[in-house]
Amino acid sequence: MSFGDKYIQWVCKTCKEQLLTVFNAEGFYILTSSLNYLDLKFKINLLHNMKGFFLTAALFLGLTGGAFAQTNVWNDYGVDRTWDIGFNYGASTITRPNGPEKFYQGSRTNVVPDFSIKLQYVVTPHWHLAFDLGWRTWESYGTWSNPYTYGTQLSPTEVKFQLGKPAITETFQLNYVIPYYSKYKVLNRANLYFGVSAGLVTTVSDGSQSFGKYNNRPDSSYRYVNGYNYGMGIGYSVGVQMGYTYYFLRKWGVNVELAARYVNMTASKENGLADAHGTTKYNMLFFPQTFGIRYRFR
Repeated sequence: MSFGDKYIQWVCKTCKEQLLTVFNAEGFYILTSSLNYLDLKFKINLLHNMKGFFLTAALFLGLTGGAFAQTNVWNDYGVDRTWDIGFNYGASTITRPNGPEKFYQGSRTNVVPDFSIKLQYVVTPHWHLAFDLGWRTWESYGTWSNPYTYGTQLSPTEVKFQLGKPAITETFQLNYVIPYYSKYKVLNRANLYFGVSAGLVTTVSDGSQSFGKYNNRPDSSYRYVNGYNYGMGIGYSVGVQMGYTYYFLRKWGVNVELAARYVNMTASKENGLADAHGTTKYNMLFFPQTFGIRYRFR
């Protein structure tokens, strides 16, 4: 086979062999799956005015998928694959809420599980628009001192501040995409993307307090606050994200995404507790990192 020859590669479904059909000025060739171009099974000399006929016939066989399945199918993924849905699981964390009184912010936070569902629309190969619905728990933790009892200082105890259980985010994303294709650009194999996001945030909480029992000397009956719940809240988030999607099959792929978002919340005044310590308005940073599966369709 020489430079400038035209060819079609296919797989015989019956014999499971890869075959290569080559067209040039000398004729029409079918090569074996070993891709040793010297190993010719047969050759058919064509008249000059019959080349178009055999080329059309070979293309028809390759595309019909009856006896042969063509390996390079141009419509595997192109402008016709415009939707993508994903399910994600990962971890996230927050900073301490800024705005409430110092003792009601907490001094540390935990890494918690993070879940989300994403629906994505392919505007162009380089621009994708997505909607992400996610949920997780937002909490911070602090240590409060206890008073003297019977002349003895009681040991400090931990208190948990519940901001939202769950905290639900509804986020729109606009991403710039760098696509990667298979050979001959017949399949969009992977996407690297960077983008911005904005959306709504809802937190579920009841503004209540919970108490624990000291259970130690000198006063085992002493009760202390071990939980403080903010009121139910609503707010907004803005942020950035980056991610990578790899399609291991024509329609199925896996995704990893890292994001950082600024959150601004307003909470309700429930039971008179949330209003007492400035916990009705707060802001913080939110960092979700997820791994997920993707399915693309028309």
